[in-house]
Amino acid sequence: MKGTRKPSAIVNDIPLKYKFLFIYLLCVLVPILSINALFYVQISRNVDARERENLEISAERVVYDFMQIVNECVAISNTVAADRSYNEIMDYTYPDNEAYYEAYNNVLRDKLRQYSNLHSYIYWMGVYTTNPTIQSGGSYFVLSDSDKESEWYRKISSGTDKVLLTSYQGINPLNPPQQEVFVSLIRKLDSFTGQPYHKYLRIDLRLSSVQELFQKERDYLRFKLLDDQSRIVLESDHSYYSLDKNVLLNVDTDDSQSSKQIVRTLGNAGYTKDWRLIGTPEGREVNHEMSRALRVSLIFALLTIIIPTLLMIVILQSYNLRVRLLYKHMKLVKYEQFESIDMYEGKDEIGGLIRSFNLMTEKIRDLINDVYKLEIQKKDLELERVRAELNYLESQVDPHFLFNTLNAILVICKKYKYEEVTYVIQNLALILRRLLSWKDDLITVEEEISFVEMYLQIEKFRFQSRFTYDIDIDPAVLNCRIPKMSVQALVENSCKHGLQSVKGPRKIHVYATKNDAGLMIVVTDNGKGIGKEKLEWIESHLQSEQDSGKNIGLRNVYKRLMMYYDGRARFTIESTEYERTSIIIQIPMDLTMVPKVEDSHV
Repeated sequence: MKGTRKPSAIVNDIPLKYKFLFIYLLCVLVPILSINALFYVQISRNVDARERENLEISAERVVYDFMQIVNECVAISNTVAADRSYNEIMDYTYPDNEAYYEAYNNVLRDKLRQYSNLHSYIYWMGVYTTNPTIQSGGSYFVLSDSDKESEWYRKISSGTDKVLLTSYQGINPLNPPQQEVFVSLIRKLDSFTGQPYHKYLRIDLRLSSVQELFQKERDYLRFKLLDDQSRIVLESDHSYYSLDKNVLLNVDTDDSQSSKQIVRTLGNAGYTKDWRLIGTPEGREVNHEMSRALRVSLIFALLTIIIPTLLMIVILQSYNLRVRLLYKHMKLVKYEQFESIDMYEGKDEIGGLIRSFNLMTEKIRDLINDVYKLEIQKKDLELERVRAELNYLESQVDPHFLFNTLNAILVICKKYKYEEVTYVIQNLALILRRLLSWKDDLITVEEEISFVEMYLQIEKFRFQSRFTYDIDIDPAVLNCRIPKMSVQALVENSCKHGLQSVKGPRKIHVYATKNDAGLMIVVTDNGKGIGKEKLEWIESHLQSEQDSGKNIGLRNVYKRLMMYYDGRARFTIESTEYERTSIIIQIPMDLTMVPKVEDSHV
């Protein structure tokens, strides 16, 4: 009765190659890929954080440089506003043009030009005044009606701030029909009391200089400068010039990358309130760093996969080499070549199996030499001596070990579907078990024929389609008792001597029936036959007391028949050379039922 199936039996049912595959996938490949994936994700996050920090620094750098320009312009405007003599000249009412031009040539002409000459980021610098005695031109202009309608004038005149950073559309004086975006710092020149006229200092920034600041960071960010009304004033790769003023200073509505954009205000001063600098990542640096991180992760993954894979291949090759060698030697068994495997088998389970196989082949050779080749047809003393030797050998052989070894080989053969070898080993195990389990020298015809059939199946495996056999047994004689291995020895003799040199189909016919004379057993083969002279020599040799060392099997069967049945059994050989040979055993029926010689006396 089978025991309760344990959960571990499920694992035991899985083929070994799949176990190795599961171990490799679940314990090597999946963990390595998971670790490398996490490693790549972490690196990506670190790269993203580092690049985000770099982008923040880049944006801060542009804001700082731009505010340096703006603050320097504010400082210049404060200097001009604090110059009392200059303001008095601007507020003086000139009696005529000659008086103004004299003041212009002596003071006014170079007063503002010096700042634009010293600072390349100043595109133009001039003063707008309500003093009607000033002549418009150069850096000084009398406020006209069109000037009063301009955006910058409305902002500075309507507000309370003395300094204003503003953007607006205007006509480029170098190209009058073309509209252009201007960024200007406007300063009220009203630092002193009692000034009769309103004056406004206008400093236009050179936008190309601001674009140069943007270009320095082009590897990281693409910038847009937005004024206090969220209008685009300047972009990294685009300056606003157009004949159509409707395309200038449009409100920024692009929020497609708002989550990635970096937005910075231009400080806390009132004149930069609501001005913003928006940086959009270019992605080149980030993509480069991500590609580098991916390459590092892939190289690390390949190294951590290739090395364990190579180790697994080496281990599997070691296993496969020894199993294939074991299979090769097991195939030799069908040719009765019980060769040992000459190699360092190792100390693992496969090595243990090889050692068991070597021990099994050694024991099989010993059994074959002792069972099939020793002379067992001596008289009572001779038989007792042979039996004593067999008992001695049997005491040295552990049947459990032998059968467990055969079963281990049988499991491997079934596992790898070596079906033919499986049947041979099964029959061999049964034959050995039967030999070891037989305690009586006399057995039934049924037991002997089953033993013969197992032997013939081994021979069938040996000769394949070139060998056939036929067993025809009368059921009435199945319980008759005959000496063990008597029929088997005749069948073996036919296989080894009668059929050995036959080129065509080989056949053995085993026939047993009951006739008037008693039990008749006939073994017939279609082998080379026996010549007349040789047949006469064999028949005389069987009856001789001298042992020539030839025809041991036939002599053994003949002697045992004569001994067990007191000479009343008949042993006949009939042969036609190159056609057939038949060996006939005739035993009186009364002797097959109650043997004369008991097992204990033999």
